[in-house]
Amino acid sequence: MAEDIRKLYQHGILAQIMDGQYDGTMRLKELLNHGNFGIGTTTGIGVELIILDGFAYGIPGSGKVRSLNAQTEEVPFATINYFDNELPSERLKQTNAADFEKLVSEKYELQNVFAAIKVHGEFTNVLARSADQQQKPYPPFSQVAAAQHEFQADHLKATIVGYYSPSVYEGAAAAGFHLHILSDDHHFGGHLLDFTIDKADLQVQIFDNFELNLPTKNKIFRSRKLDLSTLKAAIRKTE
Repeated sequence: MAEDIRKLYQHGILAQIMDGQYDGTMRLKELLNHGNFGIGTTTGIGVELIILDGFAYGIPGSGKVRSLNAQTEEVPFATINYFDNELPSERLKQTNAADFEKLVSEKYELQNVFAAIKVHGEFTNVLARSADQQQKPYPPFSQVAAAQHEFQADHLKATIVGYYSPSVYEGAAAAGFHLHILSDDHHFGGHLLDFTIDKADLQVQIFDNFELNLPTKNKIFRSRKLDLSTLKAAIRKTE
């Protein structure tokens, strides 16, 4: 199948994760049929998932980046696309996280669209996180988040991999920016909490189409009644 750079593909919804539904419902190999750039997690919140150039990496609670076996790993939630490397890039310098989000959302008019965000370059004051592997019975994500491990780097050459999602889709996705980071030497990574760009190149890919794949064969997903107001509050607090 020809690569469709106009489409964003997502398996599962973020509200499942907030609700403690961590069972993998799609094999990573199948997910990779839909793109070469993405983020997510694996069964039991085993890792912070990063897909870059078609390769899948996971950052567990230890912070040690590892390559993932696409044949055996499964995901409960992930977002992926074919990244358009021909997109023009914009050079950024001395930009903190808050200014970065304001700049990108306004300049690229992201208010009501989905977009992939790729930034490669040199960063300072990087703060990332990841959680420990969870076992059944799974706790709600608010408890998992409270015990997550944080990792810091004073200087890092790395790639930010992530997405912007419009607020109207909150619950299905994390409204606003959801960013992961992976260092070029694969020694550092995780869910990105804070950073300062020293100098880096930004590319933003906007999508015409959003395809949501639901785990309809999963009994818990089919039967669970979600408390959306509570879950959306949890998403805002933890993401």
